[in-house]
Amino acid sequence: MIVPLPEMLREAGKRNAAVLAPDFFSRHMLELELDIAEAHQAPIIASYPALALDSFRRYRHWVAGLRLLCEKARVPVCLHLDHGKNVQVCLRAIDAGFASVMIDGSALPLAENVRMTKSVVAAAHAKGVAVEGEIGHVGAASASIESRPGAGMLTDPHQARFFAEQTGVDCLAVSIGTAHGVYTFEPRIDFERLAQIRDQVPVPLVLHGSSCTGDENIARAVKLGIRKVNLFTEFFRPYVAETIAFYKHNPLRLVYSSHKAIRQKVVIEPILLRYFRLIGSVVAE
Repeated sequence: MIVPLPEMLREAGKRNAAVLAPDFFSRHMLELELDIAEAHQAPIIASYPALALDSFRRYRHWVAGLRLLCEKARVPVCLHLDHGKNVQVCLRAIDAGFASVMIDGSALPLAENVRMTKSVVAAAHAKGVAVEGEIGHVGAASASIESRPGAGMLTDPHQARFFAEQTGVDCLAVSIGTAHGVYTFEPRIDFERLAQIRDQVPVPLVLHGSSCTGDENIARAVKLGIRKVNLFTEFFRPYVAETIAFYKHNPLRLVYSSHKAIRQKVVIEPILLRYFRLIGSVVAE
């Protein structure tokens, strides 16, 4: 069932937990993620990267199909657009049927980020769609589809409060030391900064660049106020590796498609389940 993002995050907050937001790139990946979430009775934010939608000619038809899968799920689901880089991308997603969108103006000057985010919030809220903004900038540990490699800019707690109050976002992504992609260094998470942001900001907080950040770091971040945890690299790399290995040894792809799905689930389910447990998202086992 599709549940509004603010409601999902509010329920997680009552338990001092978070909701997992794994990215997906295909209908098949979404089906696997929903199947795993249902198996463990965990709510999930199904996140589709905005850049991946650029190539679709039948955009509305594609999104409608994704939304139907989410509506049929037996756990709370939010169909979310991840890392929309401009107003037009977000407006298109809102019109097509996404339940929430992220407008990522984090690389822009603060005033421009506020202006752009505020305009998306106005359009989204008019249609009952939630909005995630970002203040500070989560960089990339290595090549990543979300951002160019480079150091991130850590979030200033006072700016974060100003941004949230001025824009009216439903949740806020913050930069506290994580990075997109594959780490080439040991991440140093600024937990003191996170606690200060939590005390200043009136909306739920979001953590990007969670892959391979470390179990203790993730669990501690959730306890300090993170309510949405984005995940991609850590499960997508083994997913792709398993797909390549399967096709290499099984040329009759259609005949073996169900076997491929089973093998892919075996690869990614332990990773997603570990995160469900880390962030307190498993309701019942």
